[in-house]
Amino acid sequence: MSQVPTLASSYLLLAGSISIATDNVLIDRAHEFVDALVAEVLQAGGGFVIYVADEPVNTDQKPLLFDWTVARAVNRLMPDESPDVRLKIVASPERLQTKMNAEQRRLLNSMIARGVAEFFSLEEEVLTGGNVGDEQLEHATAMVALGGGKGVADRARKMAKRFLPVLPLDLQLGANSEDGAGALGVLKALQANPLTYMPFSGNQVLKVLPALSLQEPVLPMSTISRRIVGIFYEEEQARIAALPPDVLILTALEVELAAAKHALGIAEDAEHATTEQGLHVWKAPVTRRGGKTVSCAVATFGGAGNIDAAAVTTSLLAALRPRNVMMLGIAAGLRGKCSLGEVIIAERIVAYEGAALAEGGKVEARPEITRLTLRDRQDVSSYLSNRTSLAARLEARYKALGIAFPEEDEAGPVAKGFMPKAVTVASGEKLLRDPEQFKAKRSLHGKVEIAEMEGAGLFAACANYGKPVLMVRGISDFGDAKKSDGFHVHAARAAAAVTVDYIANGMTLQD
Repeated sequence: MSQVPTLASSYLLLAGSISIATDNVLIDRAHEFVDALVAEVLQAGGGFVIYVADEPVNTDQKPLLFDWTVARAVNRLMPDESPDVRLKIVASPERLQTKMNAEQRRLLNSMIARGVAEFFSLEEEVLTGGNVGDEQLEHATAMVALGGGKGVADRARKMAKRFLPVLPLDLQLGANSEDGAGALGVLKALQANPLTYMPFSGNQVLKVLPALSLQEPVLPMSTISRRIVGIFYEEEQARIAALPPDVLILTALEVELAAAKHALGIAEDAEHATTEQGLHVWKAPVTRRGGKTVSCAVATFGGAGNIDAAAVTTSLLAALRPRNVMMLGIAAGLRGKCSLGEVIIAERIVAYEGAALAEGGKVEARPEITRLTLRDRQDVSSYLSNRTSLAARLEARYKALGIAFPEEDEAGPVAKGFMPKAVTVASGEKLLRDPEQFKAKRSLHGKVEIAEMEGAGLFAACANYGKPVLMVRGISDFGDAKKSDGFHVHAARAAAAVTVDYIANGMTLQD
């Protein structure tokens, strides 16, 4: 595995029981495995959900349930205070007094006092096997099935309905209540339809099941347990990968895509996913204030122009179902209003191509003007209002990404600070190299400062899907005769840096 498996915020339900007729050798093996599993799960940052009452034993005083084995192992392995709950205890207060001895109550209460465990009360009047299982499932994120009968099968079925993973093991323990196939029945169902109980990685799990045998073990219990932790980790990673991204980040040109990947920490040769339409998608996380991780997907139109922008955006919205959309790239800035390397956030798009050809060769301009949604306007205003902290944060981010502008450039003035600004953008199909043509766009809207070629198509596609969208541009030229490619990399990287910072510190995520 490329990363160390972690089960942080995960709680396993170890569901099962043992028949009184089971050989002591198998009983001892089962409890040895449970001890090893608890150690590995705790090491990975996870925890357990248990139900406790009395503890049935056979004539040799061998325990026939696993909940108390789990509780004792957690208590032994976590003797100190804990900032994180590792054991969620479901129990009836009445049975705490009538079915448990003083030593058992002291064990549970001690863990609760240390912050290791948390107690969830079940009313005695409604205490049934089904209600116990339902309460456990309120807290469990995964399940291991070991022995047992109908209760195990019922819990596995309910977990599957919630698309939560269930891993049944093959140890032939029977059931304490002698009422069904339990884990063995679930194992048979998993082998027939692996995605039923491992909805995102079942086919891969099926390939490694023989190595997890407890009936005829070929590996130490610690190794089996470690591999089980890895299975649940990979299932969770596959589930996360299948989720719609929080933010779809779009680019048009190769230099823009390279800048986006650089800012997000995606290696140049990183593997990409491919949609059914053949569009390449790279995924990467962004950590927000407070530590929450935002999932991002990066894609490109593969060229300039509003038509491609609208078509590709539409295809990606249908395929990925992102919650939010951003575009980053380069653009021309009006000389005297902008500086090379300066970053802008589009507050308004003026699609200037719309026109009517009237009699006498007259052309009547009919631009489409699109503003940001109210929520996005609020986000942008709040983001830009924190000027001191924003400038300091962007300065540090530029430095970390190796973004450094030259002191001067023959094309014109270079940005001296780091603050982005919100401006009105003219969007059309024409690459502007004439400053008079550029200035003429201000007749359509007096606040136009930027000209580019994808915003109109991007915003139109997102409007059709009801998706919030924001566009960030770095100024690479002034749309005149001095236009060159010399500042493209600088401008693209600056726009990418601001985009990532905005996701981390400015964006209100669309649910």
